Amino acid sequence: MKPTEETSSPIRLLIIEDQGMVRAFFERLLEERSGFGISGSARSGEEALTLLDSLKPDVALVDLQLPGMDGLEFVRLARQVRPQLRALIVSSRVDPLTLTRVRESGVEGYLEKDGSPEELILALETVARGGQYHSEKFRETLAREGAKAQSVGKILSKREQQVLGLVLESKSNREIAEAMGLSVRTVEFHRLNLMTKVEATNLNELIASVRLGGWVMPTQET
Repeated sequence: MKPTEETSSPIRLLIIEDQGMVRAFFERLLEERSGFGISGSARSGEEALTLLDSLKPDVALVDLQLPGMDGLEFVRLARQVRPQLRALIVSSRVDPLTLTRVRESGVEGYLEKDGSPEELILALETVARGGQYHSEKFRETLAREGAKAQSVGKILSKREQQVLGLVLESKSNREIAEAMGLSVRTVEFHRLNLMTKVEATNLNELIASVRLGGWVMPTQET
């Protein structure tokens, strides 16, 4: 089925949203609009992955911040099962780091949760037709920050990049301190800065944000 044809069946939507009230709002809004069919909904990326084979959605409407895997990781894994799946990410976050991750992930659309219902419909229709839809705030933020070609090297200081590289090698704070000739306390300070800039609450989130977001690590000078 091709949702781009006016005579085709409704666009099959899979909604992934952990907040019950928000999920119910999406379902009611889209059920009332012709051209859409709610294939199903899930509260997490893990649950949604189990539904792909049976529901065969055309488009996934995905909350970025989910329990367990986040929305971008879900899309990455979902496309291994259903490569033709298109995705619209929704979130309340509009910081440059988050939007850079979204851009580099290759998802077709991004919309803030405080957008209008009309804009949500437009975004879903655009994505389903094979286009891309990124909100005005998304475009303005990346343009203002000069983040179209964003990389770790443009966000983090050189020392933070060095610490991050060793963190990705699973080095402990003490091992990083020894390798860099720093105190453990200084390494802890840099790791805290890293998590603040990436908006991660723990080490696992920090690593996932860098690896799953497709960030570009700068070439280390010799």
